[in-house]
Amino acid sequence: MKILLSAIPFDNGKSGISVYIREVVKALEAQGHKLTLIVEDDGVEEFERFEQIRIKKRNALFSMLYSLFILPFRINWKKYDFCILLAANRRCFCRFPVFTIAVVHDLSQYHVPVKYDRFRMFYIKKVLPHYVRKAQSIVAISRSTQNDLIKYWHIPAEKISVVYNGFTPQKTVQTEKLKQILYISRIEHPGKNHLNLLKAFELLPEELRREYTLVMPGAAWNGAEAVFEYAKNSPCREQFKFPGFVDLAKLPELYAQSTMYIFPSLFEGFGLSLLEAMHAGVPCACSNNSSLGELGQDSALLFDPASVEEIAESMKKILSSPALQQELSAKGKEKAAHFSWQNTANGLAELYKKRKAFVFGVPFFSGTMDEALQQIDDLVKSKHAHHIAFINAHCLNIASCNENYKNILKMCSAVFADGIGARIGAKMLGFRVEENVNGTDMFPLLAQKPYRIYLFGGAPGVAATALEKAKKLNGKAQFVGCADGFFKEKSEKELLTELAELKVDILLVALGVPKQEEWIATNLEKIPGCVAIGVGGLLDFVSERIPRAPLWMRKLNIEWCFRLYCEPVRLFKRYIIGNPLFIARVFKSKLWR
Repeated sequence: MKILLSAIPFDNGKSGISVYIREVVKALEAQGHKLTLIVEDDGVEEFERFEQIRIKKRNALFSMLYSLFILPFRINWKKYDFCILLAANRRCFCRFPVFTIAVVHDLSQYHVPVKYDRFRMFYIKKVLPHYVRKAQSIVAISRSTQNDLIKYWHIPAEKISVVYNGFTPQKTVQTEKLKQILYISRIEHPGKNHLNLLKAFELLPEELRREYTLVMPGAAWNGAEAVFEYAKNSPCREQFKFPGFVDLAKLPELYAQSTMYIFPSLFEGFGLSLLEAMHAGVPCACSNNSSLGELGQDSALLFDPASVEEIAESMKKILSSPALQQELSAKGKEKAAHFSWQNTANGLAELYKKRKAFVFGVPFFSGTMDEALQQIDDLVKSKHAHHIAFINAHCLNIASCNENYKNILKMCSAVFADGIGARIGAKMLGFRVEENVNGTDMFPLLAQKPYRIYLFGGAPGVAATALEKAKKLNGKAQFVGCADGFFKEKSEKELLTELAELKVDILLVALGVPKQEEWIATNLEKIPGCVAIGVGGLLDFVSERIPRAPLWMRKLNIEWCFRLYCEPVRLFKRYIIGNPLFIARVFKSKLWR
């Protein structure tokens, strides 16, 4: 796929975000995607192997405003399948002409109020949320960040996906174990909490203070002077080491030398160094808040970063107990094995492949017919039971009032948008649905696949007529049987037995909504290996009991007018009353959000 990546800000390659950008780009490249990167001067050399859109690096104010209001109009969007903003909590666009994934690392400014100057706080709290909300998909790198996006930026939960960071496993280094406690972080006060760590070290028993050193590599950032000044005047100053920024190549040796790793930050969007230390087998202790609490749960000692006493007690427990060191080392290695940059890249790419829109809390696929067919093919090949549904404005009206039906739709393996109503509703709520993926157009395409298909539903005789018509399509599919929806020809028990015996790949269920979805949800486990699809009135069209709208009406997305003309009594309520009601409900949903 052709992906546009925003690799700004790159922070000269010396921050956690720069590591994220570098590693995600590398992982996406390894997957064979064609990448174009938006870079400032400090990223040009790092990503010189890629096609680039270059921006001159100036001050932060220029970079923020240029990215928001000028850059989006410089880009030829037609060249790309989708876009990823790799640090949307720092830089964003004012418009998203293609499907865009906005990655938000953290909202630490709400937890560390003095983290930035007044202008940046205004930009992050008042400007960014407005534009990030417009992105078609928003990624949080932890559950903690997801909760913050909902709480502080008021982003709908259904629009947020959690895709955890990976980490780069360091090579194993054989070196002498030193009596040292390690904390790798930029020296930033108060956010990184170095002062409380220094004070906690001073509370350790005298024999531990004499025996161990506290090593704190990292470049000096905002507030570093306060940390250095305190360390200089501390009675333990000889035990405090600040080696400055350490190159990635030297990290394995640092981890291998350390007796324990401690991460006392007041707030972290992720905390890569914690996973690196766990992978290296270093016993860890970390803050119990933000993402650190997630990563450290059951694999590290947790403490309140505001409590000097708790930090000191965690260090004392680990340093004084070889058994605890062995236990934490084993648990840390097991936890770290679940994270990789390849998994992160896969997660981001999957968001595009299975991109969704949401209306009234109902998720549905927003891509093309070809991509929908590929999803169905993958589900059939899985040899597991799956439920697929189609939704239109009428279905969404029902879902807004019928909680059971809505929950069934949420549990489906795939939901496709059938008709102009769902597309209009999605667009009003900030989502882009690329194509009308309806069951009637999909049916002849499914017939070209080597599936075993069973038709179930409609009035007596309709399914049988549809079966005969389907067999004349001369496709690769085998149409292996049929049953009416009133159980006149076969009982429900006989139907389920026949489906199991025939080893059906796809069961088309035409009982109308929400009855067909409820039937599938109730009986899906009884037809293992079958993909059951709710198809509404499809069999009436296939059997030609009801004519299909002319092609020109379908292209103009007014097929519903033809259906109303053919069945005015039955469909009056659905279209004449239901469509305006649907638009009103979408407006209400938008205002509520």
